Amino acid sequence: MMPFRYEQSPATVVFGVGSLAQVGDEVAGFGAERVMVIFGHSAALPGSTIEAQLGSRLALSWTEVAQHVPVTLADRARTAASECSIDMIVSVGGGSSTGLAKAIALTHRIPIVAVPTTYAGSEQTAIYGVTGGGHKQTGRDPVVLPRVVIYDPALTVGLPLRVTGPSAFNAMAHSVEALYATGCNPITSAIALEGVRAIAGSLPAVMRNSEDLDTRGALLVGAALSGMALGATSAGLHHKICHVLGGRFDLVHADAHSVILPHAVAFNGSVLPVEMAALAVALGAAGGDPASALWDLAVASRVPTRLADLRCPAGPLQRSELADVAEQVAGEITANPRKVTPAAVLGLLERAYDGIRPSIES
Repeated sequence: MMPFRYEQSPATVVFGVGSLAQVGDEVAGFGAERVMVIFGHSAALPGSTIEAQLGSRLALSWTEVAQHVPVTLADRARTAASECSIDMIVSVGGGSSTGLAKAIALTHRIPIVAVPTTYAGSEQTAIYGVTGGGHKQTGRDPVVLPRVVIYDPALTVGLPLRVTGPSAFNAMAHSVEALYATGCNPITSAIALEGVRAIAGSLPAVMRNSEDLDTRGALLVGAALSGMALGATSAGLHHKICHVLGGRFDLVHADAHSVILPHAVAFNGSVLPVEMAALAVALGAAGGDPASALWDLAVASRVPTRLADLRCPAGPLQRSELADVAEQVAGEITANPRKVTPAAVLGLLERAYDGIRPSIES
């Protein structure tokens, strides 16, 4: 057994149908007096629900969010927070609202209460990121880790399936990469594998019946576990590729995850036989190829599986643009189980672009 160090996250998790009603009490427990509420686009609930709970503590409601947190948006929100003397943030929505809350917390050193309405899982990590000049800059700081996360499965029932599936794959990527990323250990792997099992076991059912609270709840638990696994380890090749694609082309972050993940597993799997065997079992494909199993799950869940199908504001992603992406990824990646070269990343990207069913490379 290799030696390891594991640090327990200080966050509190409140889970259950109707737990949205506890926002006010959780905020009051911190003694906050000037609260900023950030509502994301996926927050399918009336703002008055939370605003009524906060009462006189509510100082600012903010509804402008964007994926990858553009630095210009972060600056505007930080200025507004300063002008209102904010001492706590409540973020309601998906990864974009959580990301903006983290950007503000980073500079203002104030706590966050997060209410996720998607399966992003970023509410369980101390990782933040802002994008400017076509480049997404990420980092870690304990202050951006939400102090309380309130999971109410009822808030995810109205999430469209076209968002649900890719968002779940975003969470799946956290768990999968945590199995072999820097900092992994028996504790984080146990959390990650349980996250994989929860997502793989509930996502197909959710896609068949999006109104089922039990399966929505199971998927939300899987997303939370996946966020915890990533938060206790680190991001690797898969996340680097998705961050570069997002920063350069403003692709939908979750869609990039569902396309890239099976191919990243295929690339790294040949040097990770123990981890891949455990992953295959968690995916319900014991003895099979986990890269292929992930691709099959993506197809069954009707999520994007080809880079060529993804759209960015400037139009479809072009195959000719992949070489520059590969160069940037290879130049910025700092740790990966298998050696990363521009040619290797380009091959991965080209297979993902064409939507070829992957298998672990020999």
